Amino acid sequence: MAIENVVMMNVVGKNKYLDSFAKDIFFYKDIQLVDAMDEIDSGRFTLPISKDNIDELLGFTKLSSGGEIVDEKEYVNKVKVLSQMYNGELHLDMERLSTLDVDLQDVLEKEQFFENFTREECGDLEELHQKIHEIEVSINAYNYLKDIDIPMSEIDKMNYFSYSLGSISKDNAARLKSIYNTVTSIVFHVGNNENEEVFLIISPTEFQVETNRILKALGFKTIEGLDSKYTKVPNDILTDLHLERVKLEKKINDYNEKLDDFCKNHKDEAMNAYNVLTLYANINIMKKYMAFSKENFYFSGWVPKKDKERLQTLAQKYPGMIVLFSENDGTTKPPTKLKNNWVFKPFESLVKMYGVPAHNELDPTPFLSVTYLFCFGYMFGDVGQGIVLLLAGLILGKRGIELGHVLTRMSCSSIIFGFIYGSVFGNEKILPTLWVRPFSSINTILLTAIVCGVAMLLCAYIFSIINKLKIGDIKEGLFGPSGIAGLVLYLALLACVLCTLNYIPGGKPFALPLGILAIILVFFVLFREPIANTIKHRDLYDTTAGDYYVEAGFGLFEMLLGMLSNTLSFIRVGAFALTHVGLFMAFETLATMVGGGFGGIIVLFIGNILIIVLEGLIDFIQCLRLQFYELFSKYYTGDGHEFTPLMIEIKKELL
Repeated sequence: MAIENVVMMNVVGKNKYLDSFAKDIFFYKDIQLVDAMDEIDSGRFTLPISKDNIDELLGFTKLSSGGEIVDEKEYVNKVKVLSQMYNGELHLDMERLSTLDVDLQDVLEKEQFFENFTREECGDLEELHQKIHEIEVSINAYNYLKDIDIPMSEIDKMNYFSYSLGSISKDNAARLKSIYNTVTSIVFHVGNNENEEVFLIISPTEFQVETNRILKALGFKTIEGLDSKYTKVPNDILTDLHLERVKLEKKINDYNEKLDDFCKNHKDEAMNAYNVLTLYANINIMKKYMAFSKENFYFSGWVPKKDKERLQTLAQKYPGMIVLFSENDGTTKPPTKLKNNWVFKPFESLVKMYGVPAHNELDPTPFLSVTYLFCFGYMFGDVGQGIVLLLAGLILGKRGIELGHVLTRMSCSSIIFGFIYGSVFGNEKILPTLWVRPFSSINTILLTAIVCGVAMLLCAYIFSIINKLKIGDIKEGLFGPSGIAGLVLYLALLACVLCTLNYIPGGKPFALPLGILAIILVFFVLFREPIANTIKHRDLYDTTAGDYYVEAGFGLFEMLLGMLSNTLSFIRVGAFALTHVGLFMAFETLATMVGGGFGGIIVLFIGNILIIVLEGLIDFIQCLRLQFYELFSKYYTGDGHEFTPLMIEIKKELL
């Protein structure tokens, strides 16, 4: 439904045009790189044999992989240096880059100017940060010894004793106390460290080996930071360390101010250098996917089929360049390029939780979006609570959280159903109802949920049939549990039940014929493999007949049970709609019990918060469960791999 066709593009061009061509591809962006060497080795990258292509054909005999001869690290490292200087403020600006008159040598000199300033003026920054880290480690260690009024030099000079400072878990601390009489050391408890107890262990030197064995068994972890260069009593050492840290922090602040002034005065130059170096880092990354002969480069990638003419026009700029497009021949699995509108696109993240659609199956995103929103709104219909979810979704979306965009759409469905139910923050007296109030029409709510669920299941059957027949799987597409036979069987059983229970006026006489039809279809499903193989003129069974019928028998039982359970599962949509109202009624009762007034308002406020958070989460999960287990299991495999645009792929390699 929303999967864009992609084709493999193979390019052969002269090496002298390589950088210019790679730059054009970089600006084109909508391509997934493929290792050209792999394509050539597999025989998928081929050229027509003609005298015009003789040099390119001969080049196939002596090729080198770009991964072996190209190194992008020089440019990548320079990009990272600039990014660190500006704390990630620099960004790739394609519009700026397209207007720059690029002189690579000038840009490299400019970047070196930035590096030189950092090294010469602020070169000690890293060392200062390391010293501060070491001081903080020492402060942490000596804090445990601050009650000791003995110079550390005296302790360090002990001839017959050694000491260790470390921590063990609370459980092992209890074990240590239980075996204290057997420990050949003096043990001092000196503090706590998160979930651990800290001890100072002083032991005779001659018993050091035995002491270490006991401590190792207890999981003793030495606390770093004690240093023989600190000779004063621990409290004086701590004072000196704090003073030293203040001095170092002052130096760091001075360096940072100097660096900030420099960066502020040269930001435009840095932005230009960052963009050009990012371009060349990306060009070199692209080269790693190419293959090279003495005179030519060979390039491969998946591109949208609709862009063939655009890319051919691009290639015409370069004399002698050969561009070939090939459809999928079944030897490779093309990537899946999803193409959904702004309403459905956020729901792609939910689809991908299950799996990426294969290139030859329907994209379930539009169907999931519509049914998901219907089910959530049906369960969580409330104007006021929907508005709260809308605000939360907008905030999360602005922060770049994809789930926020899903939440905004869910909230709109909640608001719409809120008007249908006439509910505002659980209160059903403010708005008129446009359909029914859930608690006043319980049967209507439950039956409507089941009817809507049946409609969704029928759509899932149709999608399954389309997907199976698209790949030529007549066994499952025509006779499978989710194929045409399964669909007609489901309809026959459904109609048979409705006729028997007299839900269809005058339908009782049709119950028996429908039952017979259902039995015939059951046999079609059971014997689908031998029937399909007979049509294809193949052996009746892919395995042994016994293995097939054992597996098919269990599958048949699972299918019939699934038809019943899948249908009844949708009753939970109605049940949660009733639960939503019931929870508010419970809090409304509590508000009355506390006497109403301000106390009642507080109870209702807390109640609405709990309903929005807890029930909203539960309804979200239930909607997802219905999609994955009741619907996706019928028609969706999700065994494809996603189309990775050039910019995303390059970004991964630059990290």
